[in-house]
Amino acid sequence: LRGSERDSLKHKIETATAQLESLNRTNVINDAFYISHRDVYGTINGFRLGSIQSQPVEWDEINAAWGQTVLLLQTLATNSDFTFSRYRLAPMGSFSRIIRKDDSKTVFDLYCPSDIGFGRLFGYGTFDKGMAAILECVAELQDRVRDEDPSFTPPYRIEDDRIEDVSIKLQFNTYERWTKARKCSGG
Repeated sequence: LRGSERDSLKHKIETATAQLESLNRTNVINDAFYISHRDVYGTINGFRLGSIQSQPVEWDEINAAWGQTVLLLQTLATNSDFTFSRYRLAPMGSFSRIIRKDDSKTVFDLYCPSDIGFGRLFGYGTFDKGMAAILECVAELQDRVRDEDPSFTPPYRIEDDRIEDVSIKLQFNTYERWTKARKCSGG
């Protein structure tokens, strides 16, 4: 090779090496699922999880956030070659669900219709069960990570349907407390 060809080839190799190093530092999951906080809300990809009376959020946005949450959890499990013991996740955008493995007819919604109508007392049953089931899956995945890395400490304590002693369920709860639980869950 002549000097100019050698210099050109050397430059191409240096450029390709720099691009490879940059790609190796990239965390695709962090890029695909941006988790943050906005005011009192936890967010995932800009969608808010929760609603309070002074700053109401439409159910369509909350449902989209749940869809992103389910997809993230499924992605983490798949990348870790992990299978949840009791549930199968069904990420389906704003209409995501979670299905009991021992009874495929037991399906819990992870969305709530905007025209819930009949009121809070009975309207959130399958949604509440779905949220509690997702929390169980998160706790199960955390246990798996802790088994592989004993130094891992989750940012919030999960116990049953509670995050830091705040129930994730809507029934018999206030929107403010529910929103606080959703913010703590990482969304």
